[in-house]
Amino acid sequence: MTSGRFSVGKGNVLLPMDDGAKEIASRVGETVDVEILHDRDMVYHRRVMVTMRDLAEAIGQSPEWVRAQLLVYTGLFNIVGDLNGKHVIAINSMSRHSMRDEELHHFWDDAKEHIVARVLPLIKNETVRDRLHHAVTAF
Repeated sequence: MTSGRFSVGKGNVLLPMDDGAKEIASRVGETVDVEILHDRDMVYHRRVMVTMRDLAEAIGQSPEWVRAQLLVYTGLFNIVGDLNGKHVIAINSMSRHSMRDEELHHFWDDAKEHIVARVLPLIKNETVRDRLHHAVTAF
């Protein structure tokens, strides 16, 4: 059987995302069994990503930098070797395909402590720091 990637459109219609999915969709009238591997709470996912973006903006860093720091702080990385006496690491991916909802919730629960201890103190503006502290700990 051909495999493919689908997205869910309006009205819960499956939309083909790759050639395999287009081939499956072309067989109109056939019964096709579909198994959803990783459901995603996109509202929660977006809140995490937006909060990390806001933290990055407040400390003058990129969202990628904040994400990498938090993944390292929470132990979500692998040491892959040694280059000129320095450790080389690979941080885990936070994509929907790599990190399930449960893992995202665990990551964020662990990351909160590090954000409060290490990232928020870097924010000079007290009002912004307080707003982001509330945003981080509210969920």
